[in-house]
Amino acid sequence: MIKQSLLLTAFLLSACSGADAPAPKPADSFLTQLQADYPVTLSKIADGVWVHTTNYTLPGQSPTPVNGLVVVDGEDVILIDGAWGELATLSLLEKVKKETGKAVTKMIVTHHHIDRTAGVDVAEWRGIQIFTHPDTPNLAAKAGFPVPNTSVAALKTPGSRTKVGNVELAYPGQGHAQDNLVAYIPSADILYGGCAVRGAGSKTLGNQEDANLEKWAVSLNWMKSTYPKAKVVVPGHGKGANLSLIDATLALISNESGAKDAAP
Repeated sequence: MIKQSLLLTAFLLSACSGADAPAPKPADSFLTQLQADYPVTLSKIADGVWVHTTNYTLPGQSPTPVNGLVVVDGEDVILIDGAWGELATLSLLEKVKKETGKAVTKMIVTHHHIDRTAGVDVAEWRGIQIFTHPDTPNLAAKAGFPVPNTSVAALKTPGSRTKVGNVELAYPGQGHAQDNLVAYIPSADILYGGCAVRGAGSKTLGNQEDANLEKWAVSLNWMKSTYPKAKVVVPGHGKGANLSLIDATLALISNESGAKDAAP
């Protein structure tokens, strides 16, 4: 955290320093160091669509991979979820610009947890338009996480859908979190399930602090029936696959619910 703060301060000083301030490092030198310290992997999965993956390490734990999508939509670049951390998100934005030749213009935040909202302030500072569930700003504020300044009122009701450029944004209902959104790219039949879907081979449901197991299962079945043509399903963490990821997550929910029912 101290390293992040020092690097971010250096970045801001390089952009805002006055004539009497010490000469900062060249911007390209800063960005080179930034991307070395916060590496980003971009994996192209269709024309104009990439999975972005970064890692975040909690104290005493192994690095946690964090996924999102990058979607090119004409002159716009849509980022679906940022990285876990401000500097990691800055690194991601620079990597996307280098890969696509265009700056990110829109960002979808799929729920209020810190692994999704940590880069919101940096994105808004860059002038990126934010789209999220209408409950996300309030939930993020209550949790002490970065708060998006905008949201999409049309996504309030379970089963609601809207378009952000060539991306269909949907609210299947509560699940991993009460505000979890999913995104679908019709041109490539790609479904981004975010943290509502567990990665391939996952043995647990992960963080259940805000989960509603009963409604989670309903939301997953809605996703299956609404996007039956999805060829690729991308989870918020771990490896992607196809619609089998939804079935595997449903099985984990069933096992977890059974264990809770059996507990004395």
